[in-house]
Amino acid sequence: MMGWQNLRQAQPEEHYNDWLNQIFYGGAGAGWYWTDNLKTQVDIGTGTRARQFRYAPVSFNGVPTSQASELWIQQWAVTIGQQYQFFHNQWFHPHVGAGVELARQTTTEQYQPLSIFDNVARVSRQVLPARTEGPNHDFIARGMGEVGFKAYMNRRAFFTGDMRLMFRNGIDQVLFRAGFGFDF
Repeated sequence: MMGWQNLRQAQPEEHYNDWLNQIFYGGAGAGWYWTDNLKTQVDIGTGTRARQFRYAPVSFNGVPTSQASELWIQQWAVTIGQQYQFFHNQWFHPHVGAGVELARQTTTEQYQPLSIFDNVARVSRQVLPARTEGPNHDFIARGMGEVGFKAYMNRRAFFTGDMRLMFRNGIDQVLFRAGFGFDF
């Protein structure tokens, strides 16, 4: 499956946007039908590295200034879910699902040098050099809800698409996926 992934990463207090949107997603999955309508689905996938520009006001020795940085995020995830597929022996099957996503998120933050303006000398001087924090690895468990469909092209081959919402502290991730599959 291929898709478009959107991750929410909270920024410092003054910010423009918490969402990272330019993430190409790739993954694969397999499922087991317990009945004609009930299916357990296991998926594994990852997105490309995403970048978020950050800005935080700081005070250095009583002088107000700002700290700029770039946060890089990449995530690998395994999702286990239960789906209910509507209809019986139709060419088009909408479905709903719920489950859990287990993710390994890697973050690296690159800070720009911190400079302040010296009013006495009337020049800007660097007080902290550029630095990098990370990579940091976090393991995250999130709830997952999905809506989607499966459209058969012949008896066994199908096209599928879905939208997944992952939530922990509100909605943390939105994932749109599309792909092809085969029933054994």
